[in-house]
Amino acid sequence: MKLHLGLLIATLTLFEGTCLAAVPAPVVRVVTPADAGIVAKRAALILARQITARCGAQVMTTGEADCVVELATEASIGAEGFKIADGPSGHVRIFGNDENGLLYGVGKFLRSSRFDRGGFTPGTWRGTSLPKCPMRGIYLATHFNNYYEAASPVEMECYIEDLALWGFNVLSVTYPHWQYSSYDDPAARKMAEHLRRIMRVAKGVGMRVTIGDALNSGFTSTPNEMRCTPVPDPLGRHGNFGVNLCPGKPVATELMVKNWERLLDEFADPGLDCVVYWPYDEGGCGCKDCWPWGAKGYLNLSRAVSAMVRRKCPHIKVIVSTWTFDTPPCGEWDAISRALAEDKSWADFIQADAHEDFPRFPLERGVPGNLPLLNFPEISMWGQGPWGGYGANPLPARLQRLWNQTERRLSGGTPYSEGIYEDINKAICSQFYWDAERPALETVREYAAFEFSPDVADQTVKVVEAFEKNHVRGEIGPCAQEAFDRVKSIESMLTPQARAAWRWRIVYLRALIDCELLKTKGKLEGRNLRDAFHELTTIYHAENAHSMPIRPPQIQDTEAK
Repeated sequence: MKLHLGLLIATLTLFEGTCLAAVPAPVVRVVTPADAGIVAKRAALILARQITARCGAQVMTTGEADCVVELATEASIGAEGFKIADGPSGHVRIFGNDENGLLYGVGKFLRSSRFDRGGFTPGTWRGTSLPKCPMRGIYLATHFNNYYEAASPVEMECYIEDLALWGFNVLSVTYPHWQYSSYDDPAARKMAEHLRRIMRVAKGVGMRVTIGDALNSGFTSTPNEMRCTPVPDPLGRHGNFGVNLCPGKPVATELMVKNWERLLDEFADPGLDCVVYWPYDEGGCGCKDCWPWGAKGYLNLSRAVSAMVRRKCPHIKVIVSTWTFDTPPCGEWDAISRALAEDKSWADFIQADAHEDFPRFPLERGVPGNLPLLNFPEISMWGQGPWGGYGANPLPARLQRLWNQTERRLSGGTPYSEGIYEDINKAICSQFYWDAERPALETVREYAAFEFSPDVADQTVKVVEAFEKNHVRGEIGPCAQEAFDRVKSIESMLTPQARAAWRWRIVYLRALIDCELLKTKGKLEGRNLRDAFHELTTIYHAENAHSMPIRPPQIQDTEAK
């Protein structure tokens, strides 16, 4: 019998996300390294926060405990890697090659554990794990008074910490020049401080921080004589708010370089690690001296801004985006490839992606300058409006298809996020960057086991698959009812903490909304939909958001039935 039990334990430890049926520990002790730095100390605090928030266990740093978790670094694992092993007397040891790796090991340990009313049961995953991609980023768009702009500092701090647990090591934000009259505009000052606060949190969990904007972006005070000519955009893919500058005019180029220099100064504290140049949405100029934009004006201005960046902050890496290049074809990919073949000193990374399929040029003809390639997957806006207005929008099949198109040639990327409703999509992308061969649905299963319960992981995967089938609002089918029935069954098995958490609520509300829309044949009417949309608005802090596309639909009380 002992042999059989040993085989069972050995078998269980082979599977990620599984837990032994042990008695939950009501008291947990976390041991932090004596020489812990900022990130290691933060890892210990995050571990304690996660445990106490998810179950009834008490976390201590000294004294007797039912479960002891020891944190340490061991510089032989590999950059940002981690190892989880058994220690003496039933202790669990989490080793990081460095402090970042330690934090990611804490994340893996938490995701393989379980949280019950009686306490905390440590996960049984044991082994070593190393990230595939060095640039595992997330782009948080802060505009339209969306969640990232409206949430409290505490909420943002917790959310960035949560993202770090999944292995994200780069936080990317944008500075929306087009919203303000100048850097000294009171609203601009408020935004700058908000972004600095976010960056400080990210630095505290070991993330590098990146800022960007359209390369030729201007303020609303941009003189008319300096403004750009709108770019040709027959496919509606490039965007234009009307205040961009024209680099074909020397005085405008001088102003743009000064604007970028001021941007570096604005974020000298907490300190930038990268800058990103965006060609389109927002960006571009269609005058004869600048068009094709990616082949002429964008290239010339990129070199000029990079010369300033290299001189002022030599440590900062330059990411050159090719977002929607050649949409439609106009020679942009060919031109940047020729330019970087001659001189690539002004760029460190190429970022490529589009609204639809991944661009074929860098895969079939090589990355310009043979630079590391990053992607920019759309996880927020695709196929629904308002974005996130119906709750969680998981897209595992779509993200898997797009990931497969990249043929595992990426050095990482920064998924585009407009809010927390695509939290599952973030997790999927994080694990693509960590382990290129890991299927999206396997990450969904691990996410569900962690956020909800290991007991409902398989059922949650089925719910997520139904959500994706019903993603397009006008094509909701009978599986919406099945998904809602599953969700109600899952909820009955959750702890009070999991049921009340926003991650569960946006899943529950998505199932309810889809089921109601199936009944109403797509009409936005009735008390159930009204109340669901109202709750989502509260979760997103979207009461004052731009009505479209950030805020969920609004149904007036007089229309409720």
